[in-house]
Amino acid sequence: MKKVLGVVLCLLLITGCATSHLDNGSESVVEFDEGGISAQDLYEKLKKENGLNALTIMIDTELLAREYKEDDVEKEYIRQVIAGLKEDWKDEFDDKIKSYYGVSSESELRDYIQLTYRRNKWYDAYALSQVNDTQISDYEKDSLIGDMELSHILIESKASQNASTEEKEKAENEAKEKAQEIINRLNNGESFESLSKELNDDKAVKENGGYLGKDINDRSSYDKNFLDAAIKLEVGKYSSSPVKSKFGYHIIYKASQADKPSIDKVKDEVKNKIANDMRSADSNFNNNAIKALRDKYKIKITDSDLKKSYEDIFGE
Repeated sequence: MKKVLGVVLCLLLITGCATSHLDNGSESVVEFDEGGISAQDLYEKLKKENGLNALTIMIDTELLAREYKEDDVEKEYIRQVIAGLKEDWKDEFDDKIKSYYGVSSESELRDYIQLTYRRNKWYDAYALSQVNDTQISDYEKDSLIGDMELSHILIESKASQNASTEEKEKAENEAKEKAQEIINRLNNGESFESLSKELNDDKAVKENGGYLGKDINDRSSYDKNFLDAAIKLEVGKYSSSPVKSKFGYHIIYKASQADKPSIDKVKDEVKNKIANDMRSADSNFNNNAIKALRDKYKIKITDSDLKKSYEDIFGE
């Protein structure tokens, strides 16, 4: 990558990297017995094929080096990524990095990983910078709840994706009836834990009585119907009727309920959550973020073709 970028940079700047000239006075990179190929011809060719990509890599490498200095965390991250790739690919490492990353050496791979790491660091920082007090206030009102200690038994619909509407409705009703039967058995004194081990379709928590934990203070991370039902439950009670969610039918048990935490204590977590949601919701977020970095340093692309290509992707 360094060699490619070096050639492109040389050609972009036309600073005398080529020392020989053609008869028309233009700098040459190849000469024949008559005529040759000029640096400008090569520049135009490379510009059309990979110019914008190479240029933005060079721009971002320079600007992110101004924003972030190499530290132990970055070094260790890069070391672990490369070590992992070597472990996975073994003797194919050199060939694989060429086909997967377009680099021809471990040194170039390191530069690629560093650039990706710093871009992601900038995306995170930019997202946080876009979070405002109104968003935090709305989140506190609409999404923040006290930790609840919950368990559940999930009964899934057994209909296949290719099932007819009638078959899906039948499977849905059967799942609901099965969930209601579990509630009836709870009413008759059977334990939540034993019924979970016997019937729970949530394999991750089946054997531990359906226990989901108690770090549940973020409404937006859970199915709305499930969470609304859990909030309404009294401590020490289970659902009196099956709770429908996108996963199936639940019987929920609430063991404890904490007060809503002070926003001051969880503000950093809330800001990170809002920032991550913004990134997830906007498919163009990363482009906007990196453009903001370039705008910060007032970059100006003087080549008209590259400028047009850039503006087509990132806007003016």
